[in-house]
Amino acid sequence: MGDNEARLWNPSFTLLLLVNIVNFTGFGIITPQIPRFAISLGATLAIAGPITAVFSFSALVGRPFASIMGDRLNKKYLLIAAFVLNGLFTTAHILVPSLVWLIPIRVLHGLVFSVSSTLAIALSVDYVPKTRMGEGIGIIGLGNIIGMAIGPNIGIILVERFSFQFGFAVSGLIIIAAGLTVFILRYQRGEYAQEAQKEKRSFSLSNVLAVELLPNVGFVAIFMLGNGLINSFMVMLGYERGIANVGHYFFVNAAVAILTRHAIGKIIDRKGVSFAILPGYIFGAMGMVLIGFASMLWQLIVAAVFFSIAIGCGLSAIQTDCIQRLPPSRRTVATGTYFIGLDIGMVAGPMLGGIISDFFGFHVTFYSAGILMLIGFTVYGIYVKRTSGGPRVSV
Repeated sequence: MGDNEARLWNPSFTLLLLVNIVNFTGFGIITPQIPRFAISLGATLAIAGPITAVFSFSALVGRPFASIMGDRLNKKYLLIAAFVLNGLFTTAHILVPSLVWLIPIRVLHGLVFSVSSTLAIALSVDYVPKTRMGEGIGIIGLGNIIGMAIGPNIGIILVERFSFQFGFAVSGLIIIAAGLTVFILRYQRGEYAQEAQKEKRSFSLSNVLAVELLPNVGFVAIFMLGNGLINSFMVMLGYERGIANVGHYFFVNAAVAILTRHAIGKIIDRKGVSFAILPGYIFGAMGMVLIGFASMLWQLIVAAVFFSIAIGCGLSAIQTDCIQRLPPSRRTVATGTYFIGLDIGMVAGPMLGGIISDFFGFHVTFYSAGILMLIGFTVYGIYVKRTSGGPRVSV
């Protein structure tokens, strides 16, 4: 489909980008509220953390199912169904009377969210011209960033002015509405979908996981571990160090991403993924170290600039590489495998960061993440030298 579209900003691509923004806005509305909601039901902080993390574990489990369904069936109708279920399980938080019921709702919500987010990106990629794949994937990723920049603030307003239940309802309804707009999408299953049907009549590991992309899973996880640390501990770090308005970090991070993602995509398309991933690790290391010793807001703002560039370079390039290394018939598997790295990083960051911070403080946590970024730089450099010249599949 992407080959048949003369422009990147075609109506189908634009619609799916907007749908993805709404999906992550809804996700952002409720996610920061879950720990507070769990505490309101009687949980302690020690229990609220795992309840929050169970969503990411569940999403990790759900990725393979998204890969199987997405490459076998009609992605348009699967996406609509996934969004509707996502919205329903989001709204179902309203009915939770106790912690006993909250956990299964979080598990089911994580499963359907993993399917909806994987399919939304896999379907969007179908409308990206192959010569602009890096640029297109970078723009698709902005949906996540924009949604997660505005969603939490909307959630805070809704919960403070009304209630948790009202916030859950608004989040669920906008997600359902976004899913229903996909009905107007012009979608035709290409030849690769027929190829996928022939290839996948029987179950195999390759249907759910691209083993050849496992190194990329590790490279993504390193970037997302740092992102998970920031999302989990930035506010607490601000309180501990007496830094006011740490929320500005997230606004600057999103603004830089919007301003730079287009240029980063062009670099990937023209120079290759290595020209983005290697600088990404360097910028990431600088951002982590800055956060580690920051005592003033301006230092966190500079860190936001560095880490936004890091994420833009690293994630856009790695996802592009995943898409280009597999045939179109395995496009959803490529996307799902990439997301596994995101989920691992988002789980490992808060869990490891919590342990390290408890014993040694936030400075050691973020310094350690900076060192991990440099390790990623070294390992990826060695990996590129050993695998340079490897085949790439036309998409």
